Amino acid sequence: MKTAKLILLLILPLVSWFLLPPRANALTVSPVLVNQDIAPGTRANGKMLIINDGTQTQTYYVSVQSFVPIGEEGEQQYLDENIVSGLPSWFRFAQTTYTVGPLETVEVPYSIAVPQNGEPGGHYATVFFSTNPNEASQGTSINIAAKTGILYLINVSGNVKEMADIESFRVNQNIFSHLPAMMSLRIRNTGSVHFIPVGTLTVRNIFGGIVARVPTNPKKSAVLPNSIRRLDTWWTKSEIIETEGFFAGVINEWRNFAIGRYTATVDVKYGSLNTSLPAQVATFWVIPWRLITIFFALAILLIVLMKLYNKMIVSSALKRSSKKK
Repeated sequence: MKTAKLILLLILPLVSWFLLPPRANALTVSPVLVNQDIAPGTRANGKMLIINDGTQTQTYYVSVQSFVPIGEEGEQQYLDENIVSGLPSWFRFAQTTYTVGPLETVEVPYSIAVPQNGEPGGHYATVFFSTNPNEASQGTSINIAAKTGILYLINVSGNVKEMADIESFRVNQNIFSHLPAMMSLRIRNTGSVHFIPVGTLTVRNIFGGIVARVPTNPKKSAVLPNSIRRLDTWWTKSEIIETEGFFAGVINEWRNFAIGRYTATVDVKYGSLNTSLPAQVATFWVIPWRLITIFFALAILLIVLMKLYNKMIVSSALKRSSKKK
């Protein structure tokens, strides 16, 4: 028995070494996103932080690559890294190679020099930190293999066009048994510069009373030019959701109780002038059928018990009356 325990103690570290993900190349960068306005012919200075979360000293190589939006959830499609023009060519670094010790934080100063003839509007790129100087950057994520990146959304001031349309607004289903209810607003940017929509989504009950107000863009997502961005928001009372099953559903309906027909109205503004888009309306129902089923079952049971009780009372009274005679 002691021998078996000894063998187990020797094997466990080896198994853990093979199964657990290595932390040697772990890297954290800050900030994750930079959203900045810069005038043509001017220079903006800044700094980034790179943190080696691993257990070994690492050398990181800096590169910059342009991207365009793809999809409706904020993904990026990177352009050919060999074409260095626009925003990537405006970056200036004191050095492009950094050696960082374990758990060490290094500051990376930089500047963005916009030329006098810089095109007004949005320019987008990612500053990558890679452990491989020749690593390809193709993909749709800011984390590619050993690469970690910081997104830059730069607006060059000037004669820019701010225009947007609402593509759709809907609730993700027509009937719920309980909250949360997810609502999605899709906005198309037809201008030349990105913007972060702001606004309020208001939920009213069947009588017109306001039951909830939630942000239209809770994640503060940006909508880039020539793209559609889907903004999801939720009306909920409790974030604790039980697993599947009838009684778990009963608990969910109790915690996130709502009943009847509801109307959601979304108001949204965008751009430097806070331009309002037309209000959008969607309706949905919440029918907590499990609670309703239990309520009617208890009501029927109560009626049956009352009838039995009355029957017993009447029967008892008749027996007493017959004995007196």
